[in-house]
Amino acid sequence: MLKKLAAAILTVCAAIAFANSAVAADNMTPEEAHLRAKITNYMRAAASVEWIPTQDVPYWNPEHNFSFKKGETYYGLPYTQFSRNNNLTSFRACLEERDGKNYYVGPSDFNNYCGSDCSASVSNAWKQADPNFPSLLTRRMIPDRPKEVVPVGKYKLNFYDSTPNIVKENGFDVMKAAYAQLKPGDAVVMHYDYDGHVMLILKNEPENNRVFISDQTGLSKGVPKGRDGHSTFRIDCEYSYEQLFNSSYIPIALRKVDDAAHEIPLFNRVDLSNWDVCVAGEPLGEDATGVFSVQDGLLRVSGEKWGGLATKESYSNYRLTVEFKWGKGTFGPRAKKARDSGVLIHGFGDQGSVGGVWLKAVEANILEGGVGDFWIVGNEEDGISGTCDVIERNGKRVFSPKDGKPVTIKANAEGAFQWYGHDENWQDVTGFRGPRDRDKPGEWTELVVYAVDDEMQVYVNGKFVNRVYGLKRTSGKIQLQSEGAEIFFRRVSIRPWDEKLD
Repeated sequence: MLKKLAAAILTVCAAIAFANSAVAADNMTPEEAHLRAKITNYMRAAASVEWIPTQDVPYWNPEHNFSFKKGETYYGLPYTQFSRNNNLTSFRACLEERDGKNYYVGPSDFNNYCGSDCSASVSNAWKQADPNFPSLLTRRMIPDRPKEVVPVGKYKLNFYDSTPNIVKENGFDVMKAAYAQLKPGDAVVMHYDYDGHVMLILKNEPENNRVFISDQTGLSKGVPKGRDGHSTFRIDCEYSYEQLFNSSYIPIALRKVDDAAHEIPLFNRVDLSNWDVCVAGEPLGEDATGVFSVQDGLLRVSGEKWGGLATKESYSNYRLTVEFKWGKGTFGPRAKKARDSGVLIHGFGDQGSVGGVWLKAVEANILEGGVGDFWIVGNEEDGISGTCDVIERNGKRVFSPKDGKPVTIKANAEGAFQWYGHDENWQDVTGFRGPRDRDKPGEWTELVVYAVDDEMQVYVNGKFVNRVYGLKRTSGKIQLQSEGAEIFFRRVSIRPWDEKLD
């Protein structure tokens, strides 16, 4: 894409041999290092795949008067802005092996051949870490547009669609500090008007004020820019921080990878050493029947007895991410009723102070049909309260961000703040499904709770579903419930969150 600035950017392709799995793991969590390696490995593979056209393939823009010549060897997916969303898998499907060489036998017309461009190549690399990542153009990679992309560093965005305005307003010192935080698998993006370019970071050397990148970048003076004119990919090309700044690049990251860099896993998938257990009818700390156990890397909650599994530490100002999936069994007074569990936030008091098993807290409910409801776990004298903007429906309080009126509850007996899509015909039966439920039976569900200052927000599978504010408690322990239904957790983690909630 980069047309107007291409001539002004001087790059040096460094002759550096990086191993395919080369992502320095210093100061990285294992999950972060794993995700970053998947991203960079894909980009190298996409840039290195060899192919030989079986006939001339005209370049996507006839004005360049260039073709990928029949019989010559090329490297990496060819550049195109027409059929741009192809990836390494779809491109390899167009190759036919003959005598140990890969011949391209796919579409050969200029507007239909199998290829990608700078945005698609980075999008496809990021999809290795986040399969749900969309194929974005450079203007959509500016942070705060898509939720999947975040800034690297502390520069101000101010909702510009033009990165030259962003770098100019922030100045070189601020942007230099941001460039220095880039890691392998991050990217730098430039966009203004209808022009733009994005490059993937393979290596950063803050001590030398430079990065090494890979990108897909079209032609220069009528020939591909990479591999001696036989690839539209560049690999291990050097850019100084000053060049990035002068060319109006801003540093960005895939949110999922950024999360992995900062998240604190509360469940380690090995044991429950980070947790305190409380099971009804048993001494504190004992769990004779294994209500809470770790099986094949998953936290299993049998549901056969009421119980709570609480963190040993207290937390404030964080984003909690829980991934859960229902089991089969329902037990006791909730046999054949809607599967029920929950996550207690800002828990305090003695273990078992509520119902003999739970902490006093605010609950983000996990209930068939009610994932995302809020409850107060405790009584008015416990000093817990929260406010939600609700409408009254069939005697229930339902969150309505536009039409709701503020209502405050102080005790469990006052009922729940139901999430906005809670079915008004909800029935307390196992397997209940409402037409707007965000979770899917038999699949993993992501429950995200932002607990910041005196407010909580709940998202289910990426959808905002409920909000409570004016909380009297703003810190405490996190507790998982056993409440008559088998449930599995594969992820329980928090990320410190110092941003104000919208």
